[in-house]
Amino acid sequence: MQEANAVYLVRFWIKPGSEAKVFDWLDKGHIADVVAQPGFLWARRYKLEQATEDGWPGYAMIYGLESLDRLQAYFDGEAVKQYAKERQELGLDALLRMDRAWGAAEYGVDA
Repeated sequence: MQEANAVYLVRFWIKPGSEAKVFDWLDKGHIADVVAQPGFLWARRYKLEQATEDGWPGYAMIYGLESLDRLQAYFDGEAVKQYAKERQELGLDALLRMDRAWGAAEYGVDA
């Protein structure tokens, strides 16, 4: 895995029973499309141990990037608008709760 100078974290919760539809969109194109954007290096999805109080299972996508400038260019570009349109057209917005955070590497220790 390449060293990432910045990360983009998307935590999301999926309406119970909707996992297959959401993962179909994510795994059959969306994640690869995001990683193909300039400056993106890799992506990992994690299953969170904590669900919401009403039972929605949680996940986290962590994207490694070359820099925060590359992430800002992604935010300012057309891809983000296209992904929002896809989610809406596929009816995914009603099946997802999301929050996002990002930042630059500040300190690290390797084994």
